[in-house]
Amino acid sequence: MYSLLNVLGLTIGISGFLMIVFFILDENNYDRFYSNADHVYRITSHWGTNGDAQYATAPPPLGVALTSGISEIKAVTRLLKWNDFTIQPETGLNAAQIFRETSVFYADPNFFEVFDFEIIEGNKESFAKGNGLAITETAARRYFGNVPLHEVMDKNLLIGSSATTPVRIAAILKDLPTQSHFHFDILVHQPSMHEEIFLMDNWTWNILHTYAVVQEGGESAVEAHLDRIVATEIVPRLTGDQQSTDFYFALQRVQDIHLDSHLLREHEVNGYRGYVNVFSAVAAIILLLASINFMNLSTAKGANRSMEVGVRKVMGSGKVQLIGQFLAEAFILVLLSTVVSLFLIQSLNGLFNEISGKQISFDLMQPSWIWISLPVLVLILTLMAGFYPAFYLSSFKPIKALRGTALSEKGSVGLRSGLVVFQFGISLVLMISALIVQEQLGFIQHTDLGFKRDQLLVIHNDGEVSNQEREDFKRRLSTNPMFQSASFSTGIPLPGSFHMRGFNLPESGTGQGMNWYEADEDFVTTLDLKLADGRNFSKIPGADRQKVLINERAAKVLGIADDAIGKTIIKNQGAEDEAKLEVVGVLRDFNFESLRTEIKPLVIEYMDDYFLRDYITVRVSAGNFAAAIEDLQQTWKQFEPRVPMNYTFLDQDFEAVYHSEIRMGKLMNVLTLISIFIALLGLFGLTAYSVQQRSKEIGIRKVFGAGTSELFLLLSGSYFKLIGIAVLIAVPTAYLLMAEWLGDFAFRVPLTPWVFLIGAMACFGLALLTVLFHSVKSIGTNPVHILKNE
Repeated sequence: MYSLLNVLGLTIGISGFLMIVFFILDENNYDRFYSNADHVYRITSHWGTNGDAQYATAPPPLGVALTSGISEIKAVTRLLKWNDFTIQPETGLNAAQIFRETSVFYADPNFFEVFDFEIIEGNKESFAKGNGLAITETAARRYFGNVPLHEVMDKNLLIGSSATTPVRIAAILKDLPTQSHFHFDILVHQPSMHEEIFLMDNWTWNILHTYAVVQEGGESAVEAHLDRIVATEIVPRLTGDQQSTDFYFALQRVQDIHLDSHLLREHEVNGYRGYVNVFSAVAAIILLLASINFMNLSTAKGANRSMEVGVRKVMGSGKVQLIGQFLAEAFILVLLSTVVSLFLIQSLNGLFNEISGKQISFDLMQPSWIWISLPVLVLILTLMAGFYPAFYLSSFKPIKALRGTALSEKGSVGLRSGLVVFQFGISLVLMISALIVQEQLGFIQHTDLGFKRDQLLVIHNDGEVSNQEREDFKRRLSTNPMFQSASFSTGIPLPGSFHMRGFNLPESGTGQGMNWYEADEDFVTTLDLKLADGRNFSKIPGADRQKVLINERAAKVLGIADDAIGKTIIKNQGAEDEAKLEVVGVLRDFNFESLRTEIKPLVIEYMDDYFLRDYITVRVSAGNFAAAIEDLQQTWKQFEPRVPMNYTFLDQDFEAVYHSEIRMGKLMNVLTLISIFIALLGLFGLTAYSVQQRSKEIGIRKVFGAGTSELFLLLSGSYFKLIGIAVLIAVPTAYLLMAEWLGDFAFRVPLTPWVFLIGAMACFGLALLTVLFHSVKSIGTNPVHILKNE
């Protein structure tokens, strides 16, 4: 039985360890597949006196300035996510079908000199000629079906909703690797857009993701060059309240973006290095727990092998020879466990991807060092799990071993007790941590954000419903009982969906950077925002031009918290878009970014004539959502019959912001179950051994009248003392760790005693059931059968 428990514990431990290793490798391997990945950097922009506005983007003129007067920069390229695209193939099987593409970037012609994605058909020179597209293999199949890819080359895609423009396919790429911080289906190089945006002389509009190839050792020179650019190009252009604003550019290694970057205008939601470090530690701990099980069970069953050791020593076997024998036995068990775990993780690959939200293949051949390192892992585990038992068993004195008294020494018992405390302490820390993570995730999903996020459908409108058609669109929805209200706005309560502007009072020359977007008179009603003072925008179209709503935080920062209504604030004083705006209402603070950050100042300007991308937010009545979406699409087609409606649900978008936390919660649950299972497995084996060793004592005590409860306490008391010690150590440890983790959230759950109590009770309860299994069986045995041979 002990060998089976050892193999089972090691198999579970090794499997958990290997799966987390693959997860960690995946997280750490983002953006490492480029041939020059070590030398590619992104230039980020940092605004504000307190560094509040930190952008993953940079202004258009920086691209040209970067390559002027410096040899350390070998190439610069830029990306622009402008809006969604309406695309139709000019010929082919799907020529009649119109697609709404959301993953399209404009790019510089030299894009593939910096990012050498694999090109299947065509070449980078063809793309650089202009008016060309580079599309992925999946996109090519989507538009032209399963025709040979070389036949797709030089065909046209028609871009635009009404006046379509044919653009040729210049290159077909292999689908982008998952481990990239940005993904696209189509890349566009269009000279007209390049001239209009990429060559724009605007140093204060951070719109382009800008990347540079820096020669080895040239980082310091490039950073100094960026400082000179700020001094010569940015500072002289700062006017009015902008002059008191700090500004600088920073270099960011492209390989660090996925785990270390959480700026405004990121391409995608990134991971967190802290979570990867946590999983690294937990993976090592799980392997250690499995090794501890092996050590405990091997030393516990030493009494059964003491006679064997005594005989071998009498027959001339030395200590080194015995250690070698026991290590060989441990090696065989570890090797068997490793082989079984390799088959196990292959069978669990799909389930692990579902839990982790990854697309990982447990391929032991990729990278090659994994299968090379497996023998090393086996050897390390053999030494970790087998060395002490081998040393301990080989140390038995021959005379004591032959008399059966080799285990009278207390050293091994003390070590086993300490290891049991460690196992249950670690398991309890993980259990409490998992409970708190789930509690925080529940808080994120259900807390009052200051607006009602459920039943809100958001349409991404790229001018399909024009400014002149807004009121007509809303009027048609208002006649349908499936919709409660609808609103147009240039931002929604999600990170990165708003802009920054400087605001100040007329008597103050110092501006404060604030979040800003425009919205119509139905925005407050549709989101169910609450007014603290004043009124909403007027229902009369155009009546509230140059009027604003501000939140309580903005009123406080501007110094008008007690008397904001009717006050005039200046937007971007001294700039071309300077405007004097009147405050007509103060909104209760609501979370429009992330629960990780405090609520920031927000200014909502009345939406009058906006020509860029905006959002249509529709509150859908409870009931048949599928029917409501169908009705909404029919209404959409009345305004734009060619372009498919692109929509999302705000609550799902909000949850996507916490993708890393949700994934962490799921993995923590799995790792906690693994650690608890391993700890209970060890306790199961130790209890079985203890009951076996004390069976005669139990029989004698029963003969002398000992009751069931007395015998149960005799068998289990020592283990519950150890678990009690583990609880005393684990609770403050878990408190400190989770207090630090929750400290990353401005809005968080309190650390209440109930969570720790539930964890401790669960730990005691599981241990009780484990001990009870063997104890009841032993206590219920007739003492006559136990003592009949005495």
